[in-house]
Amino acid sequence: MRHIVLLFMFIAAAQPLRAQSDANKGQIVGTVYDPLRAFVPNAKVQVRNKATGAVREFTGGPEGQFRAILLDAGSYDVRVDAQGFAQSVYQNVTVNVGSAVNLEVTLQLGAAELEINVADTFLPIELPNPTTTIDLTTIEDLPINGRRFQDFATLTPTVQVDQERGQLSFLGQRGINANVMIDGSDYNNPFFGGIRGGERSNFIVTVPQSSVQEFQAVTAGYSPEYGRSSGGLLNVVTKSGANALHGESFYQIRHKELGKNTPFGIKILETQQQFGGGAGGAIKKDKLFWFGAIERQDAKSPEAVRYTTLDSIALNANNQAALTGRADYQISGGSRLTLRYNFSDAAAENAATVGGATETLTTSALNNNGTEKDRTHTGVAQWTQTFSPALVNDLRFSVSQEVRPRTSNSSLPNVTNSIGQFGAQRFLPNTQDDRRTQINDGISFIRRSHIFKVGGDYNYLTTFQDFGFNQFGVFLTNVGTPDQILEVLSLGGPTANRFDDPRVQYQLQIGNRLADFHMHQIAFYAQDSWRITNRFSLNYGFRWEGQKNPQPVANNTAVIDKIKAATLLNGTHFDPTTTPDALKQWMPRVGFTYSPEASNKTVIRGHAGIFYAATPMLVLANSTNNFRLPPGDVSLALPRPGSTVYRDLLAIGIDLNRNTLDSLPVLTPDQIARAAAGTGAAPDPFANARFVATANNFTNPRSLQTGLGVEHAISNNWVVGAQFNYLNTVHLERNLDENLPQPQINPADAAKRPNFGQVAPFRIPRPIAGVDRLVLRESSARSMYRGVTFEAKYRGRRYQAGFNYTVSGTYSDDDNERSSSLYYQTATDLRSEYSVSRMDARNQIAGYGLVNLPGGITATGSIRARSGFPIDASAGQDLNGDGNYTIPGVVTTGNGASTSDRPYTAPGVSIKRNAYRNRGFKDIDLRLLKSFPFGEDKRIEFSAEMFNLFNFDNIVYDRTNLIYGPGINALTGAVVPAFSTFMQLRLPGGQYDPVNNQLGTPFQAQFGLRYFF
Repeated sequence: MRHIVLLFMFIAAAQPLRAQSDANKGQIVGTVYDPLRAFVPNAKVQVRNKATGAVREFTGGPEGQFRAILLDAGSYDVRVDAQGFAQSVYQNVTVNVGSAVNLEVTLQLGAAELEINVADTFLPIELPNPTTTIDLTTIEDLPINGRRFQDFATLTPTVQVDQERGQLSFLGQRGINANVMIDGSDYNNPFFGGIRGGERSNFIVTVPQSSVQEFQAVTAGYSPEYGRSSGGLLNVVTKSGANALHGESFYQIRHKELGKNTPFGIKILETQQQFGGGAGGAIKKDKLFWFGAIERQDAKSPEAVRYTTLDSIALNANNQAALTGRADYQISGGSRLTLRYNFSDAAAENAATVGGATETLTTSALNNNGTEKDRTHTGVAQWTQTFSPALVNDLRFSVSQEVRPRTSNSSLPNVTNSIGQFGAQRFLPNTQDDRRTQINDGISFIRRSHIFKVGGDYNYLTTFQDFGFNQFGVFLTNVGTPDQILEVLSLGGPTANRFDDPRVQYQLQIGNRLADFHMHQIAFYAQDSWRITNRFSLNYGFRWEGQKNPQPVANNTAVIDKIKAATLLNGTHFDPTTTPDALKQWMPRVGFTYSPEASNKTVIRGHAGIFYAATPMLVLANSTNNFRLPPGDVSLALPRPGSTVYRDLLAIGIDLNRNTLDSLPVLTPDQIARAAAGTGAAPDPFANARFVATANNFTNPRSLQTGLGVEHAISNNWVVGAQFNYLNTVHLERNLDENLPQPQINPADAAKRPNFGQVAPFRIPRPIAGVDRLVLRESSARSMYRGVTFEAKYRGRRYQAGFNYTVSGTYSDDDNERSSSLYYQTATDLRSEYSVSRMDARNQIAGYGLVNLPGGITATGSIRARSGFPIDASAGQDLNGDGNYTIPGVVTTGNGASTSDRPYTAPGVSIKRNAYRNRGFKDIDLRLLKSFPFGEDKRIEFSAEMFNLFNFDNIVYDRTNLIYGPGINALTGAVVPAFSTFMQLRLPGGQYDPVNNQLGTPFQAQFGLRYFF
């Protein structure tokens, strides 16, 4: 209740209730006046789509008002008649997705028809928010590296790419908590979160660009009709056929020789060819239309190992195809049936670790990767029925399926440390498929100055996966400095036996890796758009969402009883047999738009509301299969307390000294069970097992959003504005090991670190004897965003441009994107984790420009720049004994995301999370187009594109250069300076340190040919 009170307290400083007026459709809203600005009642209005001939006819209200709702995006002619007045025709009224076009009609006395050509305006008066629409001209002409429509979204204010999964982040929110829709239906992967294709969508086309007409980016505060996002959403509209036959075909090539080497002196550019096209027309004029598009990509990307002794470069194929087919049938009165099918298929070699060929310079051996495949099918049916001009129903039904098999290059055990990795990737091989069946229905009815809309949607989500970590065994040898790591890997020396160090861990999968479950999502909403006066509108409504979660299959009674009886880390208890549903998700929302001037040149907008995100099914997967017989994804871990991996395996007859590193043994579940038991037998097959589950009080992320915005039209072509956004999100997912004892200060530790006693020589028993980690996925994390955006847009006949600058602050206490890792230092002190977020980009710039030059030449360009993301400094080893440490650094992001401990600045005093700042990023792309028209509406167009035009280095600190060191000497308590390599940009010789990474790619050129008809 207090959040609802806060909601209305904030409305005084509210920002816009973001449009989303009619899903993948739009509106025309108007008022009819006489020459003296008096209302003309009961005017006859006809709205006609110029491309398809669709007609709506209706009568205006007693105060001259009229509204045409649920219109397809496109260009319209509006004809207005009233007795005693001349007929007026307003031509070329552009309706964009999610927009409400305001049209003030002034009728003249007399009988002569008056035709008025309407110029587009950037200043939507009716919508309670400043949305950003990327139209067809922008999509066709701006430089785009890969023909992925979602990449254009990063040109819009506050939208960036999250660092861990590469998904779109709105207002600093997690990318998996956003919503992407195509033609009004969800286009999200229900299992992994984010857009269909998961990480693969960052490197391939899942929807042909030739099929995209336009899309709308809604940063925050969308209407109650939509949900499942704690931040914003992306709404995409595909092309339809029209009465006239139109289409395009294209070919473009990007050759590896048409570019620069990396700042590290390595040639890593891909050779890529893309070709395809699209066309649409009429089967029956004004009635039945068709459209189709297909694209293919053939690419080869090099991948080089960082170490000079391994100088061969693998060429990795990254090939894909995508197609879209669509049919539309419209009947008199404005009703319309749309059917669409979309298909994509892709395979990328040596890309299974990240979903695509992003890491062109790697510390992993080739056998530490695999082939990533991905195939999607999507079918959508939409029936828009016009019962009357004031009563329209919109029904959508969709089914989407994705299959994602990933193979492994190796079946050898994995060896991982901060120097590099070799052996099978710990989560390969696997396969996963999911399906979303969605039905959505909403009915809109107009009553005087109100547009009411009520409706609901239902999603049935299913998934199957064959997935398990550590299938061939994993040796985690991140024991300190590179010299210490090499000592543990070698024979002889201070550590005479291989892996004979208590800090080395070994893990092996013992489950059958299978998971098969489903989820239900249901929602209802009601909303009203009330045009109180021609200068003031109020939008309000509410939404309720419910999520029926999968329940565990829990018949491993021995383990379940042991866990239920235990008192866990924070004094809580856990029942593995149940997962809570999310059924209390009430979301009131309100917004307004006000124009203080009769000219409507200035608009003030406001909104406040509550929003819930959906939880990806992956977060719930372990709960469904970890506590059954046989388990699904459960690993046993070594060493036993007081022992080492070497000694535990020697006890069952396996001497690791007899194996070279490239021939380490693959253990059976029986062997590791006997080693974990420590007796040579197997009294407990789950001794020292690791479990992952969903907390009993888990709920979906919830955000409170509010803000204030103002826009001013300097002219019909030039609009400037400023926007403040505030967003506070709670119940974010976090992974927490609850099977830890209360920490103690080791008397021998002069640094005075709380120690959980899981690393020798200081040992404390875990609360649940015989169980290693019990990681609960909790909803205890939070984040907060505050930011101001300044924006300017211009659109003329020869010039188009848009520019936005955002200054913001993002704070959080956890930033994981459905990760399996643990992102905290001290499990009993999560409050100290609250600091700047990993997504905190204090300054962000984006913009584009287009100029039509003489001779059929068009020049376009785009710019993206931001300040550096934070760095979470790492101690480089597990100093607090909680068993939680991995390699710092996230591939090509340079954030650190350290899951090991942080350095101390004094005994008992830790460096704050994300205390340092990485280097920024900037990119400018250019595209030159030369057209050769022929015939009435045909042309050939040559293009030259230059990505990273000025070859910005964009080097960021990464990997071991994010290791600060312990900070305090554990023996003496003296301050230890940061390692000399911490945040090291260049080597002593002046060249860039190859441990770091480059964001993006060096300069590369691309050439293309297009044919329009």
